[in-house]
Amino acid sequence: MRKYDGYDQTQAFTGDYERMEPGGYVCRILQVKAEEPEPGTKNYDTLLRIGFDIAEGDKAGFYKRQFDRKKQTNADAKWPGMYYQTIKADDLRYFKGFITAIEESNTGFKWDWDEQKLKGKIFGGVFGEEEYLGNDGKVRTSVKLQWVRSADKIRNGDYTVPEKKLLKGNNSTHTPIETISDDELPF
Repeated sequence: MRKYDGYDQTQAFTGDYERMEPGGYVCRILQVKAEEPEPGTKNYDTLLRIGFDIAEGDKAGFYKRQFDRKKQTNADAKWPGMYYQTIKADDLRYFKGFITAIEESNTGFKWDWDEQKLKGKIFGGVFGEEEYLGNDGKVRTSVKLQWVRSADKIRNGDYTVPEKKLLKGNNSTHTPIETISDDELPF
């Protein structure tokens, strides 16, 4: 077998991925983009796209590390730490809850309807597991930000981890692993 160029400089992949566990984490907002509805459309909701990372503890910088790893093999990799906050004109309580958590987490910060001022602010995030259907058709599990709370609630352990969100029609909490003997391998 021939030696490939760049082999000596390549970092080895050993199959060990850093994994986010369900629970509470203090996070920092890195980017914010407000998507306003088109004038005259029936949809009058605004969507805030919020890029964030873990700010404290042993998982600090988790999404940056994930992004850097993905960027090595995919120049078009997207930032993995995203939260989407809908602002509904006829039901503002969820958005106000989000803003209240940001205000409580950042001394002296008062919301003034300039979403760019959210950059650099911290908040408490409650993360839970949810199932999704992988590209291979198998049920997989990921850990995602479910709720925003004040950073102090997270630090004090004053939160509840949500139950795992199962895919519709999947009543199990895990995917069985198919075992194949060496005799069945295709080579």
